Amino acid sequence: MKHLAFLSFCVTAVASGGAARAADTTETFDVGATDAELYMGFDGIGNQGGEGALYGDILLGYGLVEGFSAYLGTTLSASEFFTDGNADVYLGIFGTPIDTDHLDLDLFMDVAAGGGGFDEFTVTPATELNVDVRPDTGLWGLYLRAGVPIYGHIEESEGGDLEHRRTADVELTPGTYWTLAERHQILLEYDMALHPAPSPDERAVDVGGVALGYNVAIAGPIELVTQVYLDIPQQDEPATVGVMAGFIATMPSPHRSSVAQLTP
Repeated sequence: MKHLAFLSFCVTAVASGGAARAADTTETFDVGATDAELYMGFDGIGNQGGEGALYGDILLGYGLVEGFSAYLGTTLSASEFFTDGNADVYLGIFGTPIDTDHLDLDLFMDVAAGGGGFDEFTVTPATELNVDVRPDTGLWGLYLRAGVPIYGHIEESEGGDLEHRRTADVELTPGTYWTLAERHQILLEYDMALHPAPSPDERAVDVGGVALGYNVAIAGPIELVTQVYLDIPQQDEPATVGVMAGFIATMPSPHRSSVAQLTP
């Protein structure tokens, strides 16, 4: 039950409020196999200011060669009143240079654009390290995702001129999973962000929140993904909750089917 789980780091830099996220581990797709993922959710439950956010996300992934894949997706979001609609797009590649029974290392390069007129652009190199007690996430394990979103912003100088600048943050997501049975898995993870050069309205450390996910294979190659996310409050912020549900469908690889037919 290892999937792209792009929502944990690829979209958050440009998605409205960083709403989209899914607790899961990652693995490249089979050669020629197509992965389709659809998620819908609501963030901001418990916020008295009426600042909830609705979002939907769809992703298509493809296995290019063994251990190397690509993906393309989009996130649509709006306020809880179905106003302030926004669309973000992202694409990326990822591979697994280290793939053993008990230790995996995945590397990612993601490009995303969003905001009004797609004027927000982000490049995110990232990595995920997995430690598994049993091969193929068969029982229990730990993982750590780390991403460095690089993006631009405009600052006003002392003379009143507008200056374009680049900056980078560090996003960390440690997590753990427990495979209850062959088709059932529980995940628990915590995300946070570090801002080495925070803007005046930004904290140096964003404590993020805790996500509890339950994933179950329901019919052949289709998996149901559900999650509850608790946004940990800072200072006078209220504690809010987000909920998400989605489906992951993995189409079989025509490459492997053709090889199987040629094998005596």
